[in-house]
Amino acid sequence: KIAESYTADNIEDAVIAAGKTGYPLMIRSAFALGGLGSGICVDEEHLRENAKKALATSPQILVEKSMLGWKEVEYEVVRDVYDNCVTV
Repeated sequence: KIAESYTADNIEDAVIAAGKTGYPLMIRSAFALGGLGSGICVDEEHLRENAKKALATSPQILVEKSMLGWKEVEYEVVRDVYDNCVTV
């Protein structure tokens, strides 16, 4: 099972996406490293505030179902120029 996720280029699209995922939800700035502009939103007012901040630093945000309480498994795949792969 994976968390529902939508992209939004403006605040109104983020609100529409929130209607699909429900609250609480997570927003993340797209194309930004280190979680810049990311945060949990518990209602539309909080979403609008955080989306405004996130869109000030990124042209797009990701609106995702909150994963609070979920267990996360993450894999990293590293490949070199010879096509050798290691999964960590």
